[in-house]
Amino acid sequence: MSGFTLQPTRRWLQRQLKSEAAILLPLRLFIGIGWIRAGLEKLIDPGWPAGFALAQFFHEQMASGTVVFPFYQHLLRDVFVPHALGLSWLIMIGQLLTGIAIMTGTFTNLALMAGLFMNLNFILAGRVTPSAFYIVIQIVLLVGNAGYVLGVDQFLAKRIPVGLLVAQPYATRGYARMERRLFMILALLAPLFGLASMPYIQDYGPHSVDDPAMIMLVLSIISGFTALITYFKFPRPERREVVIRDRSREVTRPVRRAVR
Repeated sequence: MSGFTLQPTRRWLQRQLKSEAAILLPLRLFIGIGWIRAGLEKLIDPGWPAGFALAQFFHEQMASGTVVFPFYQHLLRDVFVPHALGLSWLIMIGQLLTGIAIMTGTFTNLALMAGLFMNLNFILAGRVTPSAFYIVIQIVLLVGNAGYVLGVDQFLAKRIPVGLLVAQPYATRGYARMERRLFMILALLAPLFGLASMPYIQDYGPHSVDDPAMIMLVLSIISGFTALITYFKFPRPERREVVIRDRSREVTRPVRRAVR
């Protein structure tokens, strides 16, 4: 009896692990654990819930000269430092929720974009490592719809067919028309942001991996190419007319079908 009841579970697990995105599952777990660890680490540090640790971090980064972008210097001084307490809790809760969502595959793509936003801010604040590596991994997980494998998103996708919120079935549907256009816009804007970072590059040598502006240039190029590949890779939704027959009449309804 136990072997009979386990058979459907075994077949379901095999289907999950044979999907194209299954190879990304270890990376998804790694990033999820990383965000949970970062959130818990701050939560048990008395300085973070009180806001002191974050304010001190901002002051140290500005004094060290690692905040190279002028607009972000003003943002730190005029917005972030005066609101360090609320921002501390926002970061701690955000990191915990992001990690849990990525780990469980629940609204995975939304959580990955939240992670990308936090990592981007860490780099702009002059803290390159490990945010630069996290950004590359999370971009791969986002476009690979990694949350659909052994994740809650495989059930949410049936009700929420929005690829930028919920990971979708990799082989049958990617992103809606509007979402694909956003990837094209990103492909065009990312290199421009990289070019805008070039005047602030301080190190072109072997230690440029610690230069926030150099890292922003590299990440902008990678993000632009990834967005362009994603735009062409995923199916394009196309409207077509189908005839639905019932006992009393024929009804013609427009439906969407993903075509390549």
